[in-house]
Amino acid sequence: MKTILLIFLLSISIIASEKEVPKKQNAKQELSYIIDAKNYGLIDAKKAFFVLNSHKYGTMQDYFAFADEKDAKEHVEKYGGSVVDYETYIKLDANSTK
Repeated sequence: MKTILLIFLLSISIIASEKEVPKKQNAKQELSYIIDAKNYGLIDAKKAFFVLNSHKYGTMQDYFAFADEKDAKEHVEKYGGSVVDYETYIKLDANSTK
């Protein structure tokens, strides 16, 4: 049984190593769903409001996303920053990587 498992694992690793790895793209431009900073639910990134340059630190990213613009503005009142929509956020990110 151990031999079969070993053969199986080796064949998977060989197959995985032969696959072509796609070129890395800008991860922020691939956003489709993100986590709402207020209620931690998934939201459509294209409908979200992003808070940039806040004095509060996020756990994994340099922005906070909110489903409701009112919640984003409340965050800015407490911690600073600015609120932008998805299109503006993507444009800003594209300019920062040039």
